[in-house]
Amino acid sequence: MNKDGIIKDYYIEPAKVPVVNFQLLNSSNKAERHAAIELLDAAFREWGFVYISNHSISSEKVDLAFEWSRRFFAQSSETKELIAHPPSGEIDDNRGWAKTGLGHTVQMVFDADEAEEFRQKNPDYKETLELGNPFSDEVPPNRWLPDHLLPGFKNFVESWWTDCATLAHSLYGSVGEALKLRNEDYFCRIHSKDDCHMTWNFYPSMRLQALHSADAKRLNAHTDFGTLTIVFQDAVGGLEVHDGHMFRPIVPIPGAVVVNVGDMLEQQSNGQWKSALHRVVGPANLMKPGSVQDGDQDNAIDRYSLVYFGVPNPSEKIEIAPGCEEPGKWKPNMSGDWGKLSARQWIEKRLAVEY
Repeated sequence: MNKDGIIKDYYIEPAKVPVVNFQLLNSSNKAERHAAIELLDAAFREWGFVYISNHSISSEKVDLAFEWSRRFFAQSSETKELIAHPPSGEIDDNRGWAKTGLGHTVQMVFDADEAEEFRQKNPDYKETLELGNPFSDEVPPNRWLPDHLLPGFKNFVESWWTDCATLAHSLYGSVGEALKLRNEDYFCRIHSKDDCHMTWNFYPSMRLQALHSADAKRLNAHTDFGTLTIVFQDAVGGLEVHDGHMFRPIVPIPGAVVVNVGDMLEQQSNGQWKSALHRVVGPANLMKPGSVQDGDQDNAIDRYSLVYFGVPNPSEKIEIAPGCEEPGKWKPNMSGDWGKLSARQWIEKRLAVEY
């Protein structure tokens, strides 16, 4: 890095996150399933992240989801304002379109003034669409555009939710097996209400000069709140995970979805699995000096990601899962001085300073 804070050594070796075959996780062949489960366990113990290949959502459906995401975020600001996210961090307000600058990501900061100071110095650069379970009468309703403005959007998103929830429940079973729980259905049971959350992210093109800064981030470093996070990322790149020493790229793999451990699962595993810090930065190929022509200030390409956050039933107390009594090497984020929290209370605590 030079005196102006411009990155000179732009290449960083990607994270060696394992790829686990979803079909083998669910194989009737015990040896195949055991090997896949062991690899899943190893990935979450070391990285807190894993790639899942050959999963249950077709590549055609994934491509269509990204197309719908592009179509939604391409709507005018006036149109998206019809379903604007309220400017609060209340958990029941976490629905709708959040414009760039409304939300900001902090890591384990709970003081409002400190969070605001961080926001000013470290802004996120993204738009989001925040959604809850569209089929539950027990959660706040989603905010939908009038159908004539984007025909078919609501129906597609509802079908996408179903696909993601189905995939998540399959993975919950694998999680129980990997942690050798006394009841392998434990995680399926505590997620029975599917009071989960879905975020569609749009990272607009931004000035290349800004992306050359050593501190440039599209999304600040953070850990996720819940149990399992399922991330569909496009081919642009920019997702990075901290390996304990530095951030390393989670390179997009065609056909594979990224799955990572959140704070609640780290707590439930008694620190055996890692809720890892991760962030989104500029695409690596644009960080190379001389990779673009001088004067071309706005060619940091748009990036999209589709995220499903697994969250236990709201009243579920987040405690050590039966079978995880032996502590691991990670200190869970939830092991503060605030006592035993429910799933809802932990999300309320972390979400409160992000809007």
